[in-house]
Amino acid sequence: MATFSSLWALVPGASDVPLAKVGGAPEPVGPLPWPACTACGTPMRFLFQLPHVPGRLDLSPYAAVYVFQCENPDTACERWDPHSGANAVVAVEAGTASVEGARPKGLPYAEWNLGLAPAEEDTEALSVDVNEATDEQLAALDRALEEAPESKVGGVAGWVNGDATPECCGEPMRFVAQLAAMPFGLAFGDNGRGYLFRCRRKACGTPFRLTWQGA
Repeated sequence: MATFSSLWALVPGASDVPLAKVGGAPEPVGPLPWPACTACGTPMRFLFQLPHVPGRLDLSPYAAVYVFQCENPDTACERWDPHSGANAVVAVEAGTASVEGARPKGLPYAEWNLGLAPAEEDTEALSVDVNEATDEQLAALDRALEEAPESKVGGVAGWVNGDATPECCGEPMRFVAQLAAMPFGLAFGDNGRGYLFRCRRKACGTPFRLTWQGA
């Protein structure tokens, strides 16, 4: 029997959530250091930002997170890897808005506002281990992936290629949100998805991490 959980779909083009967006230039809520790739040293490209939204997206004590990744065409940096240093999730507390650090060359991604709309998904089906699942469970997983929002806040990760939950401080991180590559044209492999996670330890120095999977 399906077990449905409530969550929030991230809706492209909506404007009901100030500061939630993909592309363009980041809109800081406090001091925002622009990250550089630790592998090649190139300033990363800005992907998207999500704000703290009470009752819907809990990022406290941070006011917003800003997501970047290396897109240097001359290197093969492992930008999908949450621990490689080729992507970054910068958590910013409210304060005097500023952006510091070198910017990447080239144009930013096209800017899209994001909204939040109530949604639901079959959490039980999406949580199955594909390596141990029966044919019936795999069929239910496929249905759940088709029916669940591709971009969302809350629920469980809808993996493209199987569970790859990152670990931090010795334990699996907590799923926060996922964002599909399309219609934004983000470089998450072949029409893939980016997954945002948070460390379960409050004192962690890198509380949020990004990983992604392509088809």
